[in-house]
Amino acid sequence: MTALFFAFAIFIVEVLMLVKVQTETLENAQQELLDSVEHPLESAVWAFDRALAEQTLEGILNVDYIASAKVLLDNSEKFVNLDNRVDETADIYLAIGSRLFGPLKQVSRDLYNPPESSINKKPQHIGTLYIDYDTRDLAKALFSQLQMSFFATLARALFITLVLSFIFHRFLTQPIAKIGEAIDRIDPESPDNHLLPTFSNHEDDELGIVTTKLNQILMEFTQTQNKLRKLATRDSLTGLPNRTLLLETIAVAIQRAKASNQQLGVLFIDLDRFKNVNDSLGHALGDQFLIRVALMLRRFVGNRGTVARLGGDEFVILHDELRSANEAAEFVDKLIRQLQTPIKLDDHSLHPAASVGISLFPDDGQTPEDLIRHADMAMYNAKAIGSNQWSFFKQQMTEKAAVRLRTEASLHDAIINNEFLLHFQPKLDIHTGELVGCEALIRWQHEGRLISPMTFIPVAEETGIIVPIGRWVLEQTCKSLSKWQKLYNTSTTVACNVSSKQFADASLIPDIKRMAMRYQIDPSLIEIEITETSLMDDIDLAINKLKQLKSAGFGIAVDDFGTGYSSLSYLRHLPITTLKIDRAFVSDLPHDNAIASTILTLGKQLHLNIVAEGIENEQQERWLKSNGCVIGQGFYYSKPLPIEEFEQLYLAPRSRQVQS
Repeated sequence: MTALFFAFAIFIVEVLMLVKVQTETLENAQQELLDSVEHPLESAVWAFDRALAEQTLEGILNVDYIASAKVLLDNSEKFVNLDNRVDETADIYLAIGSRLFGPLKQVSRDLYNPPESSINKKPQHIGTLYIDYDTRDLAKALFSQLQMSFFATLARALFITLVLSFIFHRFLTQPIAKIGEAIDRIDPESPDNHLLPTFSNHEDDELGIVTTKLNQILMEFTQTQNKLRKLATRDSLTGLPNRTLLLETIAVAIQRAKASNQQLGVLFIDLDRFKNVNDSLGHALGDQFLIRVALMLRRFVGNRGTVARLGGDEFVILHDELRSANEAAEFVDKLIRQLQTPIKLDDHSLHPAASVGISLFPDDGQTPEDLIRHADMAMYNAKAIGSNQWSFFKQQMTEKAAVRLRTEASLHDAIINNEFLLHFQPKLDIHTGELVGCEALIRWQHEGRLISPMTFIPVAEETGIIVPIGRWVLEQTCKSLSKWQKLYNTSTTVACNVSSKQFADASLIPDIKRMAMRYQIDPSLIEIEITETSLMDDIDLAINKLKQLKSAGFGIAVDDFGTGYSSLSYLRHLPITTLKIDRAFVSDLPHDNAIASTILTLGKQLHLNIVAEGIENEQQERWLKSNGCVIGQGFYYSKPLPIEEFEQLYLAPRSRQVQS
C-alpha cells in the first residue's frame, strides 16, 4: 500500500509536469503560427482578397489541434470563417481539456494595413484573426502520453514492493517471527532456559540490541525469582525454613508417614525471657542470639528432621523418625538440656531457656496446620508450668481454646448490649482511714453471672477489643464523677487502668481530654494507671504521651511497679505522680520487705505518692504505716463495690458531713 501510494503520488507529479510542458509548448507554437500568417492575412484583408484569406486559413487548419479559424473586419463583420470541428458532444476528454488548457483554447492577433500602403507612419487596424484549439484532442494526446508513463510507474512500484517485501521478510519479519516463537516457549518458572535467538546479521542493529536486552532481563528475572523464592520460603535472619516451607515439608512427611504407617512429631519451641535479652542488650545482640539458637537447633536435629522459624523467638522442629511418645519425650528432654548451654555474645554470657509443646501424628492432628496449632497450645501449657518445661498436647487444651473463642465472640457484643459495669475499690489514708480516692474496676455481667476480669481481660488484650473497652471505662468514670458532683456535691480521685494496647493507641489522649470536657470534670480527679511493662515498650513515646497527660492536668500512676524489667534511670524522666506497690510485694510483708522498702524510699526521693495495693491483714497495714506509706488499698479495707454501694458507704456520709 505504501509503494502504491508513492507510485500514485509520483504519477500525479508527472502529470502536472507534463501538463506544464505541453502548455509551454502549445503557447510557443501558437505564437509561431500567428507570426507566420500575420502578413499574408493583412495583405488579403487590405486587398479584400477572400480567396487568399481562405487559402491562408486552410493552411492554419492543417496544424494539429486547431478546430477553427476566422477573420473579422474592424467593424466586426465576418470576412472569412473556416471550421474543422466534427463532433461537438461533451465527454470526459472535453471536460479535462477545458480544465487543463482552458486559457489556451483561443488565440487572436490584430491585423493592420501593410506598411508600404500607409501614407503616414501610423498603422491602421483592419481586422482580427481568431484561432480556436480543440481541447478534446489536446487531452487525448496528453492521456496517450501518460498511459505508458502510468504503467511504467506502476511496474516500478510493484518491483520495488517485491524487493522491499523480500528484504523486510528476510531481515526483519522472519527474525521477529522466530523471536515470537521463542517467547511462546519461555517457561515462567525458569525463564533463562529458553533465551531468545540471536542473529549474526543483527548483532549491532536495533533488533540485535533489543534481543540482547531481553535476554539480560530474562536472566535477571530468573535470579530475582530465585531470590524471591528463597525469601518466600526462608527466614531472612536465620536462613531456616519459614512457615510456608514448613507446612509443605510437614505435608510431605504426613504422606510418607501414612504410607509407612508411622508416627511423626511436631515440636513448638518458644524461648523464655527472650524479651529481656532484647530490652537489656538491644535488638542487634538479640538477633545474634536467635542466630546462635537456630544453629544449635539445626546441629542437634541433624538429619532426623527439619528446623523452622515462625518468627520472633518461636521455632518448630519436625521430627519424622519418632516411633512413640516415649521417644519424643526423650528427644525433647535432651533438646532442652542442649539449649541450656551458655551462649557468649561480646562480653555477655546468655543462658537460653525454652518451653516446648509436642503434638504427634496421627493422634493430635491430620493436617500440618492442626499439628502446629496443637503443638503451640501444648507449649503454652508447658510455659504455665515454668521455664525449661515441655508438654504434650491434650484434648483439654482444645476445649480451653474453644472457650476462649466463645469469650472473644461474646466480648464483641458486650459493649453494645451494656453488659459491662464498674465496681469501685476505695483507697484510704492508712493513718486516718479517710477516703482519698478509688480505683475503677470493670466487671462483665454475662448470661446472668458476673465474670472476673482475670478471665476476659487477657482475651481482650490479645484480640485488641481492650481498646474500646478501655474507652468505655474512661467514659463511665467521667459520667460517675459528674453524677457524684451533682448528687453529693463532692468528688474523689478515680484511678483508671489503661492497658498497653490502649496506651499505644493514638486516640487515647484526645479521647480522655474530650470526655473530661464533655462531662465538665476536673482532669486532676482522673488518675491514669499505666503498667510498668507498657511504659517500657517504647520509652520515648511513653514519656511524650505522659507529658501530654500531665500538662492537661491528669494524674499518672505506675501500676505493678517492681514486677517488670525497666531501668530505674528512666523512672526519673517519667512525669508520673504515683507509684503503686504491687500486691505480690505487699503479700510478703512484714517478713520479706526488701522490695517494698526500696519502692517507698524511691517514692520519697522522687516526691511521689505511694499506694500499697492488696493489703489483706493488720500486720501488713502496721508495717506500711510504720514505714511511711500513706495510702492503702485492698480487701482489708473493702472489696471492689458496685457504684450504688460505694456511694452509700463513702460518698453519702462525706456529703452529709460537708453539709453539716
